[in-house]
Amino acid sequence: MPVDPTKVTNYDLDTHGLEEVILFWVCAAGKNGVSAARALDRLLCSVAGDSPFGKIRALVRSGSLPEAMRAAGIGCWRNKSRTFTALAASGIDLRNCSLKQLEAIPGIGPKTSRCFAMHSRAGFRCAGLDVHMLRFLGDCGFDVPKSSPSKNKYAELERAFLSICDLFSVQPSDLDLTVWNVYSLRDQSDASVAKIDNIARRMRSLNSGKAAKGQSSLVHVP
Repeated sequence: MPVDPTKVTNYDLDTHGLEEVILFWVCAAGKNGVSAARALDRLLCSVAGDSPFGKIRALVRSGSLPEAMRAAGIGCWRNKSRTFTALAASGIDLRNCSLKQLEAIPGIGPKTSRCFAMHSRAGFRCAGLDVHMLRFLGDCGFDVPKSSPSKNKYAELERAFLSICDLFSVQPSDLDLTVWNVYSLRDQSDASVAKIDNIARRMRSLNSGKAAKGQSSLVHVP
């Protein structure tokens, strides 16, 4: 079964599950999450073996990884084949590695590393700033860039996101997944839409009040 992006949070994954999930987040970078999950599943199902990383290593040994990724429908397959190769050869401990260690893998940036860690480790506090999260933070009244934020801007918006989580007593992984499901139109239930609308409305009000007083729009919770 492919990774389900609508229910991607899982703190009980075994080693093989962690390998598949990090490969999913690499595939999903800049792409539709559902399509990326299906494409990765096609790739892994096309190779014999038990371990996702082992399957990647087998494709590397045969020299067929890039073509297999293209045939499976994985976007940006040339660049991502290099990331897959480096990951599978790294020996990285996916259960305990730091964000810095993940980001040392070519092709893995702060968004990919944080999405992986947040949804596979209970209580991990960070923000995965994809297009949907940036839209949400913009709707909350924060100044967001139109494309991937710089290092300093990422840190600023991550603090803003975590402040929202604290203010509304919600786990970062829960809010992140709700934002993704609502903004990607995967979940248009009254409860989910109302939850996001309520947070955005209250945050806009708080940020408007701060702007009127000449204060920073970042929310600081005592």
